[in-house]
Amino acid sequence: MQATIERLTEKTPCPRYLRDALNKYLYREELFDGASSKTKQMGQLKRPDTDNLVRNLLELDGLFCGDTSTVTALVTGKLDKADLNEKLDRIERGMRQRLEIYSYWLERLPSARAILADGRLNLKEDRLDHSLTAEAWHAERAAPVFALHALRIQEESEAKVRMGPPSAAEYVERAEAYLALNDHVNADRNACLALEQDARCARAWFLRVAIALRGRDAATRSYQQKRIESQEIAEPCSAHEQWAREQADEAADDVMKHQRQLDAILPHALSCWPQSSGRRAHPESWRQVRSIFIDRMFSVAVHDIGLAGTYQQRAAWNGFEPEWELQRKKYPYLHCEGLPEASPFTQDETRAIVDLLADYDSEPEQFFMYIEDGRLARELRLLHLRYVLRLDGGAAHWDRLHAAVTQHAASHQVAQLMRDASVARIWQMHYCRNLPPSDLAKWYAQWNKDAETHSGAALRHGLLRQFAFLYHHQFARQQFHECGQIAASALGLFDGAAALADWFSGEQHPHDEAVTMPLHRARYWDYLAALAAVEQRKRAQTLAPHAQALLADTAHWCAAFSADTQCLWTESEEYEDGGGEDWPTPPYGVDLRTFDGWK
Repeated sequence: MQATIERLTEKTPCPRYLRDALNKYLYREELFDGASSKTKQMGQLKRPDTDNLVRNLLELDGLFCGDTSTVTALVTGKLDKADLNEKLDRIERGMRQRLEIYSYWLERLPSARAILADGRLNLKEDRLDHSLTAEAWHAERAAPVFALHALRIQEESEAKVRMGPPSAAEYVERAEAYLALNDHVNADRNACLALEQDARCARAWFLRVAIALRGRDAATRSYQQKRIESQEIAEPCSAHEQWAREQADEAADDVMKHQRQLDAILPHALSCWPQSSGRRAHPESWRQVRSIFIDRMFSVAVHDIGLAGTYQQRAAWNGFEPEWELQRKKYPYLHCEGLPEASPFTQDETRAIVDLLADYDSEPEQFFMYIEDGRLARELRLLHLRYVLRLDGGAAHWDRLHAAVTQHAASHQVAQLMRDASVARIWQMHYCRNLPPSDLAKWYAQWNKDAETHSGAALRHGLLRQFAFLYHHQFARQQFHECGQIAASALGLFDGAAALADWFSGEQHPHDEAVTMPLHRARYWDYLAALAAVEQRKRAQTLAPHAQALLADTAHWCAAFSADTQCLWTESEEYEDGGGEDWPTPPYGVDLRTFDGWK
């Protein structure tokens, strides 16, 4: 073999790297007669029959960076064309990348030579790259920071490949080098190859989640830019606007693709996070990834973004079984077959959530930083994940969260727990599970009193939404006395006005996307108060003085509700071929505009 290589390459002595490269193929029975990989029998080199085969094998081994399987499949005609083109495209990108980096330095070598030779630059204090100059026609070319280091790693790794398959650590090293060169495709590919050899390679998972985050953030920025172009820059009804909208739609699809990739990586990255001296390495990155994961799993549970179950299952997961039964009376055709699944999460997601909760339980005070942005809302999301999985420790977790909330000023509580409607609704559900709902209504009133000077009218709008959620929560559980108290508390926010100003639309019903509630109208809350009184009387519950007064003046309220249709819900239906229809409908299906509704 050595003599054959020396004869074909005219290089004496035979270069070891060429001998090692050819040696890999001489055991392939599909290439050489007499070869056997099982018995370690080397094939025969027959001059001149195998000369061109040897030349081609060595050329292709260099081109495909020592990928023996690819070269063998190509020579034997078993390599798929699409696969071949993908590999060649990847090789071309890598070569152009290297060419650009080497060109960058070739253009600056004369400048570096002069600067380093005269010794005028203080290399302990001044930056070398700021003093380098390039040829004028290429002066705008830039290279990633310390790109030569990353390039050297790549080349050294590829040299090792020719000696045999890379290890997981070597694949990780190559992935880091590609990431330093902003080549996310090849960085992720090499990280995946490392995981094929070691499924719990911590560094590989860390690199994959870093790459996925960069990809998602870049796609999000692109979408936001294109959306702004379609809405604010393009002329209305123009071809530019149509094109910009299409571009924004494509960008939105790209964001979702990157988000799905990130979702698949997150639980593994958290479970296999790199350690340093017995503690998690990269603590800032861990907190970022942990927070993203908690937020996503909360969305999976509350909004069923993973389409994991039926409406009934989602209600059961989130503690809204009575709301489901109430909704089913209106929509009896809702899909409800089968019993609820254990959870909406995959096994990997469940394992990661359990691990996070174990960390939280071991050090609850240190798990979230005290000044961490959105800490209270995120701790509530984590508590809810514990509830969805029906894990132990929920009572103690709630006590800690409740204590943490009460330690903050009302304005901070409002900002943390009312900014997001889903968080506000889940906070309310957990509060009512652990404490009297009447206390929550008083708390909302205290929020209004303490935080009004900071938030103004916006706070009242948010509190009305909370009162609507709480009313529905109690209505579904037939706690109609409390419903009347909630409606009275909401009416107190109007200060005698018929409506709140600066409110431009209704609020979507918490459990019915087709319904919009006119929360900004005082007459709507009069309607809810009257409805609570009617339901109390139907069930022979004790009537509060306010309920008695409403029932004693049925004629007045019938006329008032008939004269103001804005006290009703608005129900909508969208058609598959575009357009839709809206119509008023009595709240909870009880029409108090007629005397029959009061019976």
